[in-house]
Amino acid sequence: MKKKSVLVIGVGRFGQGVIEELFERGHDIFVIDENEEALEDVRDMIISGAVLDVADDDEELARLVGEKNFDEAVVAMGSDFEGTLIATSILKEAGVTVSVKASTGRRGSVLEKMGADRIIFPERDMGRRLAHQISANSEIDVLELPQGFIVEQLAVGPGFADRTVAKLNTTNRFGISMLLLYHDGTPLQPTAATRLSQGDVMVIFGKKEKLSLFEAANLGT
Repeated sequence: MKKKSVLVIGVGRFGQGVIEELFERGHDIFVIDENEEALEDVRDMIISGAVLDVADDDEELARLVGEKNFDEAVVAMGSDFEGTLIATSILKEAGVTVSVKASTGRRGSVLEKMGADRIIFPERDMGRRLAHQISANSEIDVLELPQGFIVEQLAVGPGFADRTVAKLNTTNRFGISMLLLYHDGTPLQPTAATRLSQGDVMVIFGKKEKLSLFEAANLGT
């Protein structure tokens, strides 16, 4: 794994979780927050930090970004949308790969149009993961891979029940492949002739952006 220099802007619960995970994986972390006490909470995990109100001190942020040459950045200021927009703009102008926390779908759409590389909806995504864990008996949850690919588990819904893998043709329809099927808790490698039953659990692989279409078809909506 390549060691990266990562800027995290905002040290709330989400930002701190990102910092902890990056630290465990050995990356160099630089942090910006308007609250000095927030920096103290993560001081042992970061290379350096700055107390800065991004919305008011955009020129200082641009200077820091230009000096440090970060590989990636995480903008974790979910409630300060003005600051989020300013930070995203400055980072993208500097050519930095940016992941941004968004509190609503509308805000996520705006950030995506600005060029944000990843949009994260922490509350929604955690809710979906919990629902998947509750409805499935296997241990696999969600694995996000580079370039927008995921491995995820889903319970077979009414839209896919009593149909074969060949009939569903999910690879051609959605660009999502079925890697594994749990039937009564037993893992099976599906073939074209495998017939799905409601309550089975699929382990799928494909583009995250196609997942909503796949899920809608699975639910029969």
